[in-house]
Amino acid sequence: MRPRLLTVGLALLGAMSACGPGGGARTYLTIATGGTGGVYYPLGGALARIYSEKIPNVNASAQSTVASVFNVQAVQQGRADLAFTQGDIAWLASERGTDADPTPHGKLRTLAVLYVNTLQIVARRDSEIRTIADLRGKRVGVGAPASGTEASARIAIEAHGLGYDDVRPDYLSFAEVAAQIQDRTLEAGFVSSSYPVSAITDAATTTGIRLLPFTPEALARIAAQYSFFKPITIPAGTYRGQDEDVATIGVDNLLVVNADVSDDLAYQMTKIFFESLPELERTHVTAAEIDPAGIRSAPIPIHPGAERYYREQGYLP
Repeated sequence: MRPRLLTVGLALLGAMSACGPGGGARTYLTIATGGTGGVYYPLGGALARIYSEKIPNVNASAQSTVASVFNVQAVQQGRADLAFTQGDIAWLASERGTDADPTPHGKLRTLAVLYVNTLQIVARRDSEIRTIADLRGKRVGVGAPASGTEASARIAIEAHGLGYDDVRPDYLSFAEVAAQIQDRTLEAGFVSSSYPVSAITDAATTTGIRLLPFTPEALARIAAQYSFFKPITIPAGTYRGQDEDVATIGVDNLLVVNADVSDDLAYQMTKIFFESLPELERTHVTAAEIDPAGIRSAPIPIHPGAERYYREQGYLP
């Protein structure tokens, strides 16, 4: 099922970008985003509108996808020009490829480092689950197939001495995890996003939830193996009924671009992206966390056109 989903989705993106750069007087840009319940989708839609309005002869469109892993494949294959993705997924794809295409994705370049995605493991408050180890034998929402959430969920589960064979993974989106927790048909699920997540806030209010913390030992294992993950603390009171701080991990989000995009266009997209942050903040509050200085932590090469902007602004030497 999963390879077929990727093939169909990439075909749809390809139809949108068939008349891409060089195909005529106008340049058509496809931006791969994420599910409608996440942050990528609204930010991508606003960015497409901004680029269409502010870059001469550019027509940009945002496409909903299953997010990170799918998106890096789309950029690598020329089916998308820009894409939102998690930094860990971009690095792994650039170095090793993906399960569907296990060859280095050499077309990936950083346009901007965005906000941090925090991994939030949510359990129903009336369940017996109090630790990540308690997920053994339980049906667990691990994120949509080929998403950054799923990749992070697998790492978190393994860091606590479990594997997918020890849980019953169900490939559910943010919205599906929250809805099924509220319906009491799911006991726990993973969400990777900036907090607070509105879907979790709703579940905390209607049903009651518990955030599961990482153990210190699991955090140490992850730090030793994956340099792109950061230790994150979700403050007490972030969600209703959350009385204590919760230790977890986070990873930078990236806006990546195909290496074949011209230097001039990449420069314009980078410049307009940061000039338009106040407008993007009105679309989603998470945009307020974006800082151009974050480019220094880019896990994959920066596009030369974007690099020109960062050097002009003093963010790179």
